[in-house]
Amino acid sequence: MHVDAATPNFLVQEICSGVVPEMKEKVWHEWLGFPAMRMVNGRFPLPEKPGLGFELTEAALKKYPFGGTRPMARVFHDDGSVAEW
Repeated sequence: MHVDAATPNFLVQEICSGVVPEMKEKVWHEWLGFPAMRMVNGRFPLPEKPGLGFELTEAALKKYPFGGTRPMARVFHDDGSVAEW
């Protein structure tokens, strides 16, 4: 957010939350110690903490152990190039 605010030609910031808080955003508070950022009067307030603005702890990460990954479904051409996502 600080980089956005300091960039004169900044236009759009992608966010990972909706207008109304959802259960999936609970992880922000549990892992990072603060709720997901919310707009105030059409703008995001700048974080006041140094660095990235949070401290990630091992205790917080232990609540959600890594369960592996699944490859994204993709269709490939015979030469190995990606045909669709």
